[in-house]
Formats: sequence, structure tokens, C-alpha cells
Amino acid sequence: MASDGAFQCGSAGTRFAQITDGLSNTILVGEKHVALRQFGVGWCDCSTYDGDNYVCSTRAGGPEFPIAQALDDPGWKFGSYHTNLCQFGFGDGSVRTLPSSISPAVLGLLCNISDGEVIPNY
Repeated sequence: MASDGAFQCGSAGTRFAQITDGLSNTILVGEKHVALRQFGVGWCDCSTYDGDNYVCSTRAGGPEFPIAQALDDPGWKFGSYHTNLCQFGFGDGSVRTLPSSISPAVLGLLCNISDGEVIPNY
């Protein structure tokens, strides 16, 4: 998995100037999918401050990581218990609701801070 998002482990941080795709075109945070009956369980769900396994408090988006389509989806993905949608915070401060059916490729473009690609309508 490429590290091309706004937050990366071991990084001192990302400056807005590094987000060359534009703040309104870049996802910073999103709802974390946790499969049914997996709240607080191992790698599936934890706090960012837990220190044991930082990955369990993060998620990725893109062709290999589409938005979860079912409550029992075991994948490490963005997702929501809202029907057919997921909410994301963008770099410009806006919060947008994206359909769970969004193309994983488009989701990947929105998660990437500097790929230079044009984002199609979604």
C-alpha cells in the first residue's frame, strides 16, 4: 500500500502546501468501518492512543480498499452504519457524504494528496 495520504506513520506531519491536489479535493479523515461485533477487538478497532497497533485506528481508500458495503464486512476500510453512505472530512474543512458505491478508483484519487489527476464527478 502506497503512503500517499495526508497522515503517514512516522511523519512529522503534512503541510497544506504539500497537498497539491487542492484541499477541497483531498480527504483527511473518514468514518472508520468496524465489522459487526468487532468493536474494541484486536486489529479491527482501537483508539489512536492505544500504542499497541496504530493501524487499527486508521483506514485507507482506493482500488484495494473500497468503502465497506456490508455491516459484517471484515475488511480494513472506511465505512459507516448509515445506509449506503459514508462521511468524510476534507482539507478545506468541509464534511461531505459520499455514497458507499463510489468507485474505489475515485476514492483513491480523493485520498491521495498529490497525484495530479483530475477527479471525475462522483
